[in-house]
Amino acid sequence: MLKKVFTLLLVFSLTVSLVLVGCSNDTTKTDQKEATETEIENETGTESETENEAEKEESKKTNNPALKRGNILTVAQDDFDGKFNPILSSSVYDSNIVALIFDGLITNDPKGNPVPNVAKEWKISEDGKTYTFYLREGVKFHDGHELTAEDVKFTFETIAHPDYDGARWTAVADVVGAEEYRNGEADHIEGIEVVDDYTIKFTIKEVNAPKLINDFGYGIMPKHIYEFDTYTEFVSHNQNPIGCGPFKFKRYVVGQYVEVEAFDDYWGGRPKLDGIIVKYLPRDSRAAEAQTGDVDIVQIPAKDEEVEIATETGIADIKKHLGNSYGYAGFNLRLDKFKDKRVRQALTYGLNRKAFVKNYFGEFGDVANCPISPVSWAYTDEINKYEYNPEKAKELLKEAGWYDRDDDGWLENEAGEEFTIMWSTYTDSQYASQLISIAKENYKDLGIKMEAEFMEFNALVEKVYNNRDFEIYNMAWSLSIDPDPRGIFDKASDTPGGFNSIGYYNEEAEKLFEKGIKITDQEKRKEIYRRWAKIANDELPYIFISLSDDVWAVNKRVKNFEPGAYYDWTYQVKDIEVDY
Repeated sequence: MLKKVFTLLLVFSLTVSLVLVGCSNDTTKTDQKEATETEIENETGTESETENEAEKEESKKTNNPALKRGNILTVAQDDFDGKFNPILSSSVYDSNIVALIFDGLITNDPKGNPVPNVAKEWKISEDGKTYTFYLREGVKFHDGHELTAEDVKFTFETIAHPDYDGARWTAVADVVGAEEYRNGEADHIEGIEVVDDYTIKFTIKEVNAPKLINDFGYGIMPKHIYEFDTYTEFVSHNQNPIGCGPFKFKRYVVGQYVEVEAFDDYWGGRPKLDGIIVKYLPRDSRAAEAQTGDVDIVQIPAKDEEVEIATETGIADIKKHLGNSYGYAGFNLRLDKFKDKRVRQALTYGLNRKAFVKNYFGEFGDVANCPISPVSWAYTDEINKYEYNPEKAKELLKEAGWYDRDDDGWLENEAGEEFTIMWSTYTDSQYASQLISIAKENYKDLGIKMEAEFMEFNALVEKVYNNRDFEIYNMAWSLSIDPDPRGIFDKASDTPGGFNSIGYYNEEAEKLFEKGIKITDQEKRKEIYRRWAKIANDELPYIFISLSDDVWAVNKRVKNFEPGAYYDWTYQVKDIEVDY
């Protein structure tokens, strides 16, 4: 466009100058004719260039391998655990599949506000203790049966079943009668009442400010399919799920992919896609597959070089936003060597997190210092930043009784035991391998012997959450919308399979957790959670390591996908379209 404007101005200048010399000689008309021809020639050349650009764009589209996949979206992610169940899934990756197949009572909008889903509306009693949900009529499960309040009741009662071994207990823990049902003292939950086929009430013991957004989004399971005599029967459906979501389960190939297909009778209207393939892809390979068009949507490592690789061929765009998440290293606080917070503080001061984050993320990351993301209304930066300071680390370790007692270069305690660390982490990740490398080097400088064990991610989940057999491990939390930390840091979640795998307990923090859910005024809640952030920053149940942008490589054929801090691709899946 700029070239076209410049050409026209040049011709206009020539024409004016020729008019000024007008009748002085007979060459005027000839020159003017030549100028006019030049104008036409330049115009034609410009149009040709515009056409060429359009042809290039069309060529890119035509040469886009993704087009050959037709109306099927291909998404890549980490591997599955195979728990495709809304109340048992223990990883984001299984939960993505769950979100395609199941719908909950509510969901949220891009700003994190609750909005209707299977429930068309709800009411909360004046005392804040009774939630009444009014269900949509005609919502069908994938086998054709209609969803009713009995299915909702069954879903939430199963979370309280005595044999339930998932991590969702907190979703019903405050419901009247749930504890009695869990302990086998009652045959139903008093606080869950089916009013009629399309109305259900939940009554809780105390006001719980974030309950609506935290606890009522779990997918509803069809009672006639999942009802069980033995818990083993219930679990047997994990890899053959049936829900009422926009997509139906088609197949799961272990270690490779999950395939789903559009549900024609979906209550919200048939999805625009015919199906989705969600495949396992190591993180280090994702940018390359986006570059070649082998995937349509993939979250890539938040690194400059990864972005360059993904966009090199011009068939993928980049979409990014600050994530509602953080990376961390968790201590097993049941071990004597980690019980003293001075040791945990020393290991934080002694780890050059800033260098790691800069080296790995570049412009896409920052250092984390508390368990709340800056995207949250509860975040505060009035906390200790724990800048890299190995001398401070050594001082704290000595105060805690760890110093080099025999001049061999390694720290020992009073009993003469050397300070050793076994760091458990996962394979197929540059993030993990680079973090391990810098931690080994930094801790060696402190006089600490550190070793690392690498394993598949699902094996690490089993080791950390179910067996709780670890010293230090690293993972990341994708956080919920509300900053309520129960479910991760509360005492009730310190059970096998629970997310408080580190065994953290702080009396003041527990009181704040309880206070925070009983107040509905957000400004007052903000004060509570900022106090909690300061406690966590001082106590350091984790080494808070990194914040990062979520960076997505998206094939140019994909339409209507805009990721955000409070939702991912599964939230928009009903509206996503692809060229083909």
